[in-house]
Amino acid sequence: MGMPRRMEHYWNPAWQPYLIIAAGGTALILVGIVMQGIQLGVSIRDRHANRDLTGDPWNGRTLEWATASPPAVYNFAVIPKVADIDALTDMKQNGRANRPPDHFEDILMPKNNPHGFFIGVLAFLFGFAMVWYIWWLAIASGLGILLCVIIRSVDDEAETVIPASEVKHMEAVRYRRARPVLQPLPAGGTTP
Repeated sequence: MGMPRRMEHYWNPAWQPYLIIAAGGTALILVGIVMQGIQLGVSIRDRHANRDLTGDPWNGRTLEWATASPPAVYNFAVIPKVADIDALTDMKQNGRANRPPDHFEDILMPKNNPHGFFIGVLAFLFGFAMVWYIWWLAIASGLGILLCVIIRSVDDEAETVIPASEVKHMEAVRYRRARPVLQPLPAGGTTP
């Protein structure tokens, strides 16, 4: 309605209802910020009491809730056998969810390398340079991306093996820590 910003006073009384609504919105946003701060403070204060050791704090139905919390460097110690759409519920009902596997195998994992980080930074620079027509930067970052891809593609030592004995030890520690809080699902019971 023609009201300029950053006024120390205004002379049009028709703006008053809109300014009251805007002030109410500001107060509502302030309440939200305060509540978020309270939630953050309570979460930090009670972090030890609320720590999840099972990986399944909400009694989930699918396999993403079958991993450890905090997660290991691998997804599963042994690839689970899936027989139902809700695989974790099926495992809970059959008593296979809350116990470690019978056998372990070596796990092949990719090694950490910095190539992805460098490609991301160079891609940002490339995009910036293309938007602002900085051709020398676009060419340099494009060549840098190509160089990173070539270096990564000729790296034959890109994988590492986690021995079965180490996997067995990590899983034993995980189940020992989580045992007091793990509750098996009653036979025939379902999850919500």
